[in-house]
Amino acid sequence: MAYEPGRGDNLPPSGIVAFTAKLNINNSYPCHSGVLKFATVLVNEGGGYSPETGTFTCPADGFYHFTVHVSVYGRGQCAIFKNGEKVVSLYQTSLPDKCSQVVTTSSVIRLSKNDRVWVNVWGPGRNDIFATVDNDTVFVGVRLG
Repeated sequence: MAYEPGRGDNLPPSGIVAFTAKLNINNSYPCHSGVLKFATVLVNEGGGYSPETGTFTCPADGFYHFTVHVSVYGRGQCAIFKNGEKVVSLYQTSLPDKCSQVVTTSSVIRLSKNDRVWVNVWGPGRNDIFATVDNDTVFVGVRLG
């Protein structure tokens, strides 16, 4: 991908920044608290999302829309974080009758270049977040405008 010299950002020539990443099946039911890594990248226009860290690094100032769709079997809680601070969160429980449900949260966030955004999980007791062949857990981000 060729970038225009002197633009001062990392935008592709199209100006589009967008990503969709899925939780790998083998990363279901995370045992940790902290960043949830969505390692299967479907789209990463502009290269801002890192599957290795689970973090989106903003390539250019602007407004961005982020969404997380979480498959939960039991109890699950996570949040979208910007630079270490919670922006929006979700919590879902289907206890005591465990069943599979999909929960979503999203937000428009004003970002500056190099701001970081990720999905944070709470860990044990609220970690029933999963992915299967038929149920995806995804993290999506797109630059608006």
